[in-house]
Amino acid sequence: MQRIILDVDTGLDDAVALFLAAGLEEIQIEAVIATAGNVGLTRTLENTLNIMETTGLLCPVYEGSAGPLVRSAVEAGDFHGESGLDGPVFQPRSRQFVQSQRGVDAMIDLVLSNPGEITIVSVGPLTDLARALQREPTLSTLAKGFVIMGGSFSGGNVTAEAEFNTYADPEAAKIVFSSGANIALFSLDCTRTVTLSPARLQSFREKGGRSNAVFVACMDTYTANYTKRGQGEPQMHDPLTVAYLADPSKVVGSHHGVDVIVEEGPSYGRTVKTDAKNTIFIAESIDIPWFWGLVERSLAALP
Repeated sequence: MQRIILDVDTGLDDAVALFLAAGLEEIQIEAVIATAGNVGLTRTLENTLNIMETTGLLCPVYEGSAGPLVRSAVEAGDFHGESGLDGPVFQPRSRQFVQSQRGVDAMIDLVLSNPGEITIVSVGPLTDLARALQREPTLSTLAKGFVIMGGSFSGGNVTAEAEFNTYADPEAAKIVFSSGANIALFSLDCTRTVTLSPARLQSFREKGGRSNAVFVACMDTYTANYTKRGQGEPQMHDPLTVAYLADPSKVVGSHHGVDVIVEEGPSYGRTVKTDAKNTIFIAESIDIPWFWGLVERSLAALP
């Protein structure tokens, strides 16, 4: 059983990561932290609460950072819609609410009280994790590890060189990647290879359950936004991090140091491989049929 803190900026593929984590018996969610990223904090919080209410899982949801460490905020509403989660219609919530403790404080407390047991999974900007490390540097050794979606070594998706999550807070990413923690990184080089085909989406459409219905509504919007931009089938970036924890043997990768360019200019937010001693596992490929089997299993386990 993998005990995780899931740090999200809930947009459409974040929703898939939340469903996956909630439905898999291999994963136990200790906390979910919503941070600003794909859209502003108010909306990512609302989206996160709605998805967690849909799953029926009584898991605490915390408020994360409202903006980056240094740079001005950027958003990705063109991929995820104005709300960040355009498509599904949610019923009024009766079980989920925002906890009074701030997300960074909750992250630190959970790791310090459970040394070596908690994996932090971050699928948005790395602001919360960087702030936690600044306040409590031992987090890098007391956490079981960090699993991160971010970066690219072959061209970006928000600029020519930068991936959105690292571009949204490059200074935070630099802190995290240099922390010496046990890190697994899912960059665009891996996540771009896992896409949702129309035939597969149709197969989900034929299944029942409210979580499955919300998943399909999210993916309808995600597909339409990719089509509108002429970018083919929608890419499953964020949920690969959760799938990895279910069975790391299904992922092939290699170890490298990783740095982030934080100087202003066209390379701002770009990730680069280095020869640093504290190396990071960079995922290169994942067993795609196995991944979709996990998604099917998780949705089938949820209401």
